[in-house]
Amino acid sequence: MADKREPIPVEPVDAGEISELDSLAHLAAHGGDGRLFKMEQDYTKQVDEALLKARDLAQKDPVAAVESLNNIEKVTRLGADMKSNTRVVQYMAKLCFEGQKWDLLMETIMTLSKKRLLIKMAIAKMVRDAVAMIEKMPTEELKMKLIETLRTVTAGKIYVEVERARLTSMVVKKLEAEGKIDEAATMLLELQVETYGSMEMKEKVHYLLEQMRYSLVRNDYVRATIISKKINIKFFNKLETEEVQDLKLKYYDLMIRIGLHDGNYLDVCRHHREIYETKKIKADTVKATGHLRSAIVYCLLAPHNNEQWDLLNRIAIQRELETVPDYKIILDLFINQELISFKGTIVAKYEKLLRRGTTIAPDTGIFDKSTEGEKRWSDLHLRVGEHNMRMIAKYYTQITFERLAELLDFPVDEMESFVCNLIVSGQISGAKLHRPSRIVNLRLKKANVEQLDVWASNVQKLTDTLNKVSHLILKEQMVHKNLDLAAAPRA
Repeated sequence: MADKREPIPVEPVDAGEISELDSLAHLAAHGGDGRLFKMEQDYTKQVDEALLKARDLAQKDPVAAVESLNNIEKVTRLGADMKSNTRVVQYMAKLCFEGQKWDLLMETIMTLSKKRLLIKMAIAKMVRDAVAMIEKMPTEELKMKLIETLRTVTAGKIYVEVERARLTSMVVKKLEAEGKIDEAATMLLELQVETYGSMEMKEKVHYLLEQMRYSLVRNDYVRATIISKKINIKFFNKLETEEVQDLKLKYYDLMIRIGLHDGNYLDVCRHHREIYETKKIKADTVKATGHLRSAIVYCLLAPHNNEQWDLLNRIAIQRELETVPDYKIILDLFINQELISFKGTIVAKYEKLLRRGTTIAPDTGIFDKSTEGEKRWSDLHLRVGEHNMRMIAKYYTQITFERLAELLDFPVDEMESFVCNLIVSGQISGAKLHRPSRIVNLRLKKANVEQLDVWASNVQKLTDTLNKVSHLILKEQMVHKNLDLAAAPRA
């Protein structure tokens, strides 16, 4: 008789959840308050009969059919029969949906979720079925009404947190389509999806990326940065599916926007390199070379330090640089220990390549005519000046203002403030400007570690000399003693 009963549609669940349900179904049930209730009786036969009667009655009166299941629902719930109670509440929701009793559907969902000693698994299954019904609702108004009902039911319940996140995402998409960006962002940012243990990592990353996107739409870069740290980038390398690659590209695109806003060119360079290493991008030669060019330029724009110098040299040995020969030449200019003329080399030879592009190497958009593009162009001028200043400091101990300004391609006034900034930042520590004589003293002060090394070396030489002198004195004493002993018998 039970075999003739219509199967109740249930969304597929993972193997772990099925095994958990099977192991607990004939033992106990989790109550809504977290307590574990022992199953008192198996109501499978009674439920089979009640569902068949309700199915027949639903053809005439769906409302009466739903009401006829209230008693068996109560019995199975109080008896902690998890399997039977799950079947009943799912079928009650199904009858309302098939009978197109929309108000009754929402009322039934609300009522069942407020019952005393409710069973978590039963409510979770019912909510999951109701979420699947949303797309089948006849009107947009009814869809939103059902979504709001389910969001009310799932509020504060951990066992339906994934369903609540999906419902919230539906509302957010509708609000965004209506132009209510702030309201949509506020609603989505309330979700703490990183704490959802039952949500798949792929879906979790998707929600976090959406939160980052909405934060950037609101120009909240601090919150976007905080959210980005919740994503473990190792996830992007574990799976090489196209969907995961799309998530990876979306993540690094957002991180590039954050890096450009903060002026952190070295991070932007790293993000472009990660995009370049993605299989989906490497398959497209045009996009791959574009990201490689961007990585080179942003690495050159980053202030000089050990980290930047190491990354610059690692990029320089990549074989892929053969695809961008012009940018390789620019990269070599900064690696070679020689002066670079900004006007005579960068502007005269490479301004068109960097700012407008060529037929072979399209424009990267980094040095466009916008305010940000002009700022990055001036930053490139500063990086060239810093490179030249490091080279000058290696070969000069003193240099006049005019000669230094000529070598740096800066007016004298700008050169003075530029050198002062380098001294303050520590790039040429120990240098001094003597304004009355208009001379820059570049005798660099040795670092503390270097000074200690010199001191230790001098002490080592002193002790070696003392040991040698002591040895010679002792040798001389032993020689004279032997001579005295040899001469004593003759006396």
